[in-house]
Amino acid sequence: MIAAVVATLWLTAVPVIGQAPGDTPKAWDPPRTPDGQPDIQGNWNQRNNITTYSLQAGEADRAEHIGITGQNAATGRPIKDPPDEKIPYQPWAAKVAAFHHEQHRNPSKPQYIDPVTRGFLEGVPRINLQGQFQILQPPGYVVILHEYGHTYRVIPLDGRPRLGSNVKLWMGDSRGRWEGNTLVVDVTNNNDQTWFDIVGSFHSDALHMVERWTFVNPDRIDYEVTIEDTKVFTRPWKMAWNFGRNKPEELMESAVWEGNKAPLVILNGREN
Repeated sequence: MIAAVVATLWLTAVPVIGQAPGDTPKAWDPPRTPDGQPDIQGNWNQRNNITTYSLQAGEADRAEHIGITGQNAATGRPIKDPPDEKIPYQPWAAKVAAFHHEQHRNPSKPQYIDPVTRGFLEGVPRINLQGQFQILQPPGYVVILHEYGHTYRVIPLDGRPRLGSNVKLWMGDSRGRWEGNTLVVDVTNNNDQTWFDIVGSFHSDALHMVERWTFVNPDRIDYEVTIEDTKVFTRPWKMAWNFGRNKPEELMESAVWEGNKAPLVILNGREN
């Protein structure tokens, strides 16, 4: 398990060098792309020292992994609503999440290992915390290229119809629109296989998200995502953090593939 956790955590940790969500930004009139979008192209990553180990837990729950990696404590607190910073699970779902948390240190079956550690896609919004990404804006689209796992998102802006409700995707089906300097992305058609974090915070295939990417100045994005799932949660809940602009550079190779050997290491060679 050590190797898999280290591989996941070192890619998600970033220095705290940006503003906290809630700061009041100055008005910004951005340049425009040829099709009229606010031009926000470039390289970005999150600035709030949030890892994807546990979205709800603080330093104490990360102590084991801090000891392994030698990293500083991940002090970022992404959940902004509810005020107690806890995912509002329905009672049955809270029991499942607690079981996942118990299993993540010594899982008894492969399905109790973080899907990302097993080589699957991160899903939204988890991918937004996984290192650097590049935004491109071909006419009528916003395209996000993630360094981690070569993951990408193509977000059309033309109001096209949704995919059929029977189509379920690891990264969901995104549709975007601009509200001033805010890119609003509605994400549906999610499968039920992704986790929000390593310790097993989960959802069903009824997951629906609305992201708000607010470009407040040339070097800062305020990000907020509202998450709802009537099968699993008692109410919608929100997370928020900031992205900062990086110097232009080629995205690094960060290959993650299905069929990697980490699950066998974690399971100590047991086959299930």
